Order: sequence, then C-alpha cells, then structure tokens
Amino acid sequence: MQIQPTAAQLTLLEPLISRPRLAPYLAAAGTPAAAMELYLWNVRLSAAFAEVIALAEIILRNAMAEQLAATYGATWYARAELFDDRTISGFRTTWRNITMPTDPATGKTTQKTLSAVPAGKLVAESTFGCWVNLLDKGGTRGDGPYKKNVDYDSTLWRKALHNAFPNSGGKRSTVLTTASHVRSLRNRVAHHEPLFDGVPLPGQTDRRGRARRLTLADAHAEVLHLVEYIDKDVATWLGQNSRVPELLSTRP
Repeated sequence: MQIQPTAAQLTLLEPLISRPRLAPYLAAAGTPAAAMELYLWNVRLSAAFAEVIALAEIILRNAMAEQLAATYGATWYARAELFDDRTISGFRTTWRNITMPTDPATGKTTQKTLSAVPAGKLVAESTFGCWVNLLDKGGTRGDGPYKKNVDYDSTLWRKALHNAFPNSGGKRSTVLTTASHVRSLRNRVAHHEPLFDGVPLPGQTDRRGRARRLTLADAHAEVLHLVEYIDKDVATWLGQNSRVPELLSTRP
C-alpha cells in the first residue's frame, strides 16, 4: 500500500504530524503542501530501507553467531573473559529482557538458565548495536586495579568472525565501517527521522565542521555491501528487489 492522500487530506494531516516535526521538510520544500508530500515520501522511503536493513541485520547476526559458536561453544555469549564491559552490558540487558514461558500445569515460570534459553533467542533479541560492537577493536573490562584491555582483533576477529565475512578482504575495519554506517541508517529509519538530506554519521565532520553525511544512494549501497561481505549472490538478489532506488528517483 502506498499512502497518497488528496490535497484536502494533506491539510487535515498536517497538524497531526506537528509543526516541529514538519519544520525541516518545510525548510526543504518551501510550502506546507510540498512539505507534507516530502514527509510522506520520507515515510515510504523509510519503509523501503527497513525491508533491506531487516534482512541484512538477520544475515549479519546469524553469520557472526555461527562462527562464534563454532570457536567458543554454543553459549559463547556467557564467556565474560572474551568481552569488554560494553558488550557484557549489552548481553546482560538482552538476558534480563528475555521472557520465559509459564508451565500451564503448575503456573510457574520456567527458570532462566543457559540450558533453558535457546542460544538463538539471545542472538535474535540482542541489539544491532551489540553486533556492531563485536566488530570493533575492543574496549576495557573491569575497573581500577582490575581494569583490563580487551583485544577483539586478536580474539573474536582473527579466531572466529573473519570467517563470517569471506568477501570482505579479511579486514575487520572494513566490515566495522560498513556496519557502523548501516547502524546509523537503521537508527534514523527506526526513529522516523528525515532521510531526504542524507544520513548523518555520529562523531564525523567535514573540513567545515559540519556533520558528515552519507547520500541515500551510498547508504543503500552500504547495506548491500554488508550482505555482500557474507554472500555475494544474496546481496545481488537483495539489490535487484530493493524498492529504495525507485523511490529515490521519485523524490518530490
């Protein structure tokens, strides 16, 4: 379904969206009617991006989890010695949020243990950011005299994760950069933020001190690159079926 309201319906919709949210669209489009057209195009584009990002995210986490399990065991995520505090915190949050089933006969909730929670459940419920963090160089674990540097490059990447990305050239930094770009796009799409002026990259600025942005075409290409690192044929198929290019060509 494509949302195509009439002029009268656009007028009714405008106050419900709110002026602050429409402000950047109005600045870009010039008139209230044109701003609403641009806003609804942005909604359609976000939905199209969400489709390809969803597949890319599932492919990414499954490929990474498979290699980590092959190297460190089925419950690799419970091995605290492998991770920095940021990753441990992420997995702890996922663990806390997992809901266990209730036994209909006794009315008691199943105890949450490593053996009772399928590995796939923790994999599926961990945030995209958590998976991107595993591609980083690693941070620290502990505090004070117990603080220790954690080197993901020599452990997670070289021993396991490089096998998840056979078409990446073997460079962790390459995969990390692409995955970080996809995360920036994903967060913008998930929070219904404007996309028409590109995707701002957190912490990155150009020579003039302005936020560095990916063009929408480049952002789409980054999603496909992330999949390509794992499987070229799937990336080709995804690119051929993505609705994003068509929508980019029809911007109001």
